[in-house]
Amino acid sequence: MFRGRFEHTIDGKGRLSIPSKFRETLSERYDARLVLTAYDGCLMAYPFAEWQKLEEKVAALPEFNKDTRFFLRHFYSSATDCAIDKLGRLLVPPTLRSYAKLTADVVLVGAIKSIEIWSRGEWEKAASAVSSEDIVNSMQRLGL
Repeated sequence: MFRGRFEHTIDGKGRLSIPSKFRETLSERYDARLVLTAYDGCLMAYPFAEWQKLEEKVAALPEFNKDTRFFLRHFYSSATDCAIDKLGRLLVPPTLRSYAKLTADVVLVGAIKSIEIWSRGEWEKAASAVSSEDIVNSMQRLGL
């Protein structure tokens, strides 16, 4: 499980160090492959095995359904396979760096089965837009 929030930097070539806590989870449960995709102003990084589970669910959806097409166009189409190198770095493709506004300071957020990758500025905007009451209300709607 991925949990916690870590601040890192991305270099000019688009290499991002994966926090050691996340690397431990990857080595214990998965392999060194991630699938990156654009979502909600950030990037989602799925271990390959988790991505395959999602793909199986998507493959079972009716392909001519409007919601399926929407999902494929806006979430699935930006997916890119990325390997973590021996130094624990991930090379983020330029199109995804541009989408998520990743230029220097980056925040990596554990999201149980995936990792969110945010520019620090976008993370701060998103985090400041949420109140404690919003969190409590979401928890209640989710039955937590």
